[in-house]
Amino acid sequence: MACCRSGRSPTTLELYAGSAAASHSFTSEAAHMLFPMYTMPSERLLQMTVIEPHEVLKARGDIVVFSASMGKAAFVSHQWAAKHHPDPELKQFRVLQGALRHMLGGLGFIPLDPVTEALVPTAQCLPLHEFRSQPVFFWYDYISCPQMECAGRSDACTAGDLRQAIHSIPGYIARCSFFFGLCPVIDTSDGKVLTPASWTQRAWCRFERALRELSRDETWILIKSETSLEVVGSALAFLGGSAGEGQFTQQGDREKLGPVLREAVLRKLALCLRLGDFAAYRRHLNLQGVYFRGLKVEPVQGLIPIPASSLCESADHPLVAEFFLQNGFTKPRDLDDAGWSVLHYATLSGNTNLVSCLLKLRAEPNRRTSRDQPNLGCPRWTSALDLAMLFKQNDVASLLIAARAKLEGGVLQAMHFAAIADNAAGIRLLCAAGADPLAKDLLGTPAVCTAAGYGAMEALEELVLRANHEPSIMSRALCMAAGGGGSSAEMVGRLIELKADVDYQNETQFRSLAFLLVTVKSLQHRFGRGTSLSAFFYHWAGMTPLMAALLAAQHEGAAALVAAGARLDLRNCRME
Repeated sequence: MACCRSGRSPTTLELYAGSAAASHSFTSEAAHMLFPMYTMPSERLLQMTVIEPHEVLKARGDIVVFSASMGKAAFVSHQWAAKHHPDPELKQFRVLQGALRHMLGGLGFIPLDPVTEALVPTAQCLPLHEFRSQPVFFWYDYISCPQMECAGRSDACTAGDLRQAIHSIPGYIARCSFFFGLCPVIDTSDGKVLTPASWTQRAWCRFERALRELSRDETWILIKSETSLEVVGSALAFLGGSAGEGQFTQQGDREKLGPVLREAVLRKLALCLRLGDFAAYRRHLNLQGVYFRGLKVEPVQGLIPIPASSLCESADHPLVAEFFLQNGFTKPRDLDDAGWSVLHYATLSGNTNLVSCLLKLRAEPNRRTSRDQPNLGCPRWTSALDLAMLFKQNDVASLLIAARAKLEGGVLQAMHFAAIADNAAGIRLLCAAGADPLAKDLLGTPAVCTAAGYGAMEALEELVLRANHEPSIMSRALCMAAGGGGSSAEMVGRLIELKADVDYQNETQFRSLAFLLVTVKSLQHRFGRGTSLSAFFYHWAGMTPLMAALLAAQHEGAAALVAAGARLDLRNCRME
């Protein structure tokens, strides 16, 4: 366990973590499984030409109950392409099979997503030697869980077994070494288009992702095509939102998720304390309001039992005293080893009374982080106001602005964090305080381009309403949307309405930070290890929106661009 910094006494949090770890008094880190974890060996999965239900596969011996002695397990999160079958035409499943062959072949590692690689230098890619060193067994809901259409079979499971399997999902995910978000762009028989964006809107997919990020191993892999795979290294790279605010096919499912997520948070907090990772403990403790949005569940108040006498000693500010004890702080201006201040964590919580008290106690509203935060994707020099915009804590943002928090500065400005989060209300708040809607980040990217790149339609509309953007800026926005998460037909169409040029070709000004980044990444791609980001910048000069969409496997956006008349004969600087 990490020790306290030299030169000071340990906090109550550190003392509690040490004593609790020694006495094994933490909550069990392993989620319980009420139904066996049925999985399919990778070699059998590669042979499948039709997806049959759990009961059929079980009777034939094609699936096995997983145990750690057998190898490693992988969890597949995906959208269903039809009401009664997950993938009747195997459109998604063939992509999974192709991606598996790609990983088992000569691929040495799975690169980070471009956003995390650009903003968080300490984040790591995923080496694949472990994936190939042991057998891998896949958990896939239709294969691994009882299916009610088989209820008439003599060997069929009961509805109770299905409920137990669903309640066991946290345990399945906790036992998986790998987690795949299977999100290729496909057309369904009922005329819908499934994309990474639609995957992240589904409540159950958000729930599964949240459980992964609350497990021991937080990393997961996004599969966009057979050869386009990325390690989603941070929350900033692929925003999803709370499971409670996602799309439910059956509204009754909403009531099931809250208690399960709360238990997952409790296990994660206990794990963080046992490992001495106090920064992660503070992060998860204070983000509960975000995790539980749309769900009827009370947050975990903290793991430290606090005697009433401790709070009485700080009767003037008991809320602050409890926050200090639960988070391991002693003063309003404390910084932790991760380079975050008291006010940063308080902002995550969204507790306006707490933030107001801390500001009265002279907490610094303009203190910026001294290190990047890989799990959240927040770069170095992030302010409390930036976090308020990112996590839509707009009431807290109002308090910070009233306390004269700076509206500009950092790698990304507060306006950009609001754009990323599709926080239109936050943008209005910033503009009312005097922020510039045409603001650019450290690399010279306007906020409207950031909104487009994240598919943040409400934020984009608010920024367009607040200021006139030149056609060249909207054309850059189209290129960022095409190559990022905003490559939907709706976003492409809207940007074209706003005078974006479908045949715009990228250019970078010399003697700028953006030019330096493009140059460094291009050299890396040519002479070193290629990644998603290095490939993007290697082809940057002269890249059109259509090229960007194809390079990023954003096929919905590519189809929309072709339909809008994008030229197919243009070439970039590589004559490609």
